[in-house]
Order: sequence, then C-alpha cells, then structure tokens
Amino acid sequence: MRILIKLFIDFFHHVYSYNSSRKIGTVTDILYTLWISNNIRKVGKKTLIKKGCYLVGGNYIELGEGIIINGHVVITCWDSFSDIKFKPQIIIGNNTLIGEYCHITSINSILIGNGVLMGRGVTITDNSHGALIPEENNIQPSKRELYSKGGVVIEDNVWIGDKVSILAGVRVGKGAVIAANAVVTKDVPENAVVGGVPAKIIKIIK
Repeated sequence: MRILIKLFIDFFHHVYSYNSSRKIGTVTDILYTLWISNNIRKVGKKTLIKKGCYLVGGNYIELGEGIIINGHVVITCWDSFSDIKFKPQIIIGNNTLIGEYCHITSINSILIGNGVLMGRGVTITDNSHGALIPEENNIQPSKRELYSKGGVVIEDNVWIGDKVSILAGVRVGKGAVIAANAVVTKDVPENAVVGGVPAKIIKIIK
C-alpha cells in the first residue's frame, strides 16, 4: 500500500509540481490584486497584494509602487466607533515588503516610508480600546472608546523583525532595525538597533 501511495504522489508531482503550483499562485495573486485594488484609494504600479488580505476602509489607504503585501495581512482604517468619528489614513511608500499575518490599523495616521522590510506577524497601530484610565475599569475592553495618542511614522529603509509591535505616537527613524518580538513605545532614532519589551537602543549603526 505504501508503495502505491508513493507512486501516486510521484506521478502527481510530475503532473503538478511545486514549481507549477508557485507559478499558478503568482497568477492568482495578480488577479487578486486587480480585484481588491478597486476597494483602495490608490495602488501604485507593480504592487502585489496576495490572497487572503483583510481590508477595512480602503478609501483611506494609499499604496505606492512595487509594494508586496503577503498573505493574510489585515489592514484597517476605522472612521467611526460608537458614534465617534475619526479621520484615519494609511500611506505606504514604494518598494516596501509586508510579511504574512501583519496587522496595520488606524484611526489617526500611519505613514510607512520607502524600502521598509517587515517580517511576519508585525502589528502597527495608532490606537487602542480605551486610554487606560480608572473610569474605564468597569467597561468591557471591546466597548471602550477607541483612543489615539498620536500617529505612527516609519521612515525609509527600516527593517522590522517578526512579531514586532509598534504603538501609537511613535516615529521610527530612517535605517533603523527593530529586533524580533520587540514592543516599540517610544521614538527610535535613525540607524538605531532596538529590541526588548519595551524596546531600548542596543546600538547605533555608524
């Protein structure tokens, strides 16, 4: 039986190889990009949005040229919550790569520069449920008002490792490197390497 199964798998691989699957996947991703782009304010040339992207508020989102957004990324702009209105925006520059399962969410402003490399599972948010004040203690977290203490700016050529969280009010300087699993709560200088919870400067690249 095992020999028959192996023969079947070998035959199937010959007919439909892994490389063939990747080529078909690329075509599917191009078609998906054309489809989902109709829900986004601006999408630049040669930008690719792979299957499974979850999108809210696309009319507040602008994508530059040559961006790759990998599978299962969540990008949301919320313009209202509990009858409170917001003016969100997410703008992503040219040639930025966003890894699988990233989450970018705005009620204020998130600006991501050119040439940014983002690993898997990264969270970038300019908001939270509540302002962490005593008056909210008896309110379910999901029902607390959305609060932002400022927008997020990520400058050009920043490298963001897997599972990093970048929180509201933060600016990450040009050429910075953020180590995997870091939680960024304060500004990061240009060319700095930071890591930890909360993130602290490890070195400056000079």
